[in-house]
Amino acid sequence: MLLAKQVDPATIYETRPVFPRGPEVPKILIVDDEEDIRKLLATALTTINGYVVDTAEDGRDALQKMRQRRFDAVITDLRMPEMDGTRLLDISRNEFPDIPIIVITGFARLETAIEALQLGASNFITKPFRIPEIKDVIEKAIQRKRDHEIPRRTLPCLVEENLVFHIPPTMEAKSGVIHYLTEKLVGAGICDESGKYFVSVSLDEALTNSLFYGCLEVSSNLRETEEGNEEFNRLVHERMEMPEYRQRAITVEMCLNPDEVVYRITDPGPGFDAPDLSVTLPEPSDLSSLHGRGLLLMTCFMDEVYYNDSGNQITLVKKKQRQEEHPDASE
Repeated sequence: MLLAKQVDPATIYETRPVFPRGPEVPKILIVDDEEDIRKLLATALTTINGYVVDTAEDGRDALQKMRQRRFDAVITDLRMPEMDGTRLLDISRNEFPDIPIIVITGFARLETAIEALQLGASNFITKPFRIPEIKDVIEKAIQRKRDHEIPRRTLPCLVEENLVFHIPPTMEAKSGVIHYLTEKLVGAGICDESGKYFVSVSLDEALTNSLFYGCLEVSSNLRETEEGNEEFNRLVHERMEMPEYRQRAITVEMCLNPDEVVYRITDPGPGFDAPDLSVTLPEPSDLSSLHGRGLLLMTCFMDEVYYNDSGNQITLVKKKQRQEEHPDASE
């Protein structure tokens, strides 16, 4: 088992930020080239729940405001000069994927609403406007957005999490565990999405090695020739169906805290004469070689990688990614 990091409860608020404040009053952006429509919707939204409302005359104006300020939802007409709602929707899906976009359509223009939904709109409201419809659509959009934000607001308060998996030698089990082991890394502040991807790659390489060479005990040397690689794959599939191998399990442990995440992977195999990575890093003479490539990737992507004396257990460590502070220009 990984040893839990001892934390003095009295020092939690000295070392960790206070629980993040709850969400502020929702901010809504209304985009329409007709001033009367903008005023009507703005009045309705501020009256319904006291939303903070801003307006834009077209897609170009809206995009500029979205890049300067955070919004919880955007309501946009589709036909506008300069930049229409369809183009705004297309750009927003890439730049602001977490902001729900609600399109305005008429009762008789169902096909327009369907087209907008297929392009990524989260919902639509119809002309002439009805207050119950506006209220329901906006409240649902904001609630869904904030439900997605809960992990981001709460994970910074994480003190420690320990997990242990016993997984069978199957590719499906391996993939599912990797997803579970990495899903909180960004929210906990260990790394960004790019770093999370590299951690996933490292876990995949380590677990694949444990599965093939540990659980199934297929020789890695077979993979160095085309004929040998075919034999390697045949043995892998054959042994995955054999009870004496299927009953084996890989133990995967994780300890996540605000400073680092530690993974320890132990297989039931005989192990091997593992290199001391604190002394020398892997330097394969042939980069096209399949054997040894995974170890090279792991040592490049993780901060620490080391084996136990038997060679049937590997530990991977990713330390908190230090980033320069950038001022928030959104407000």
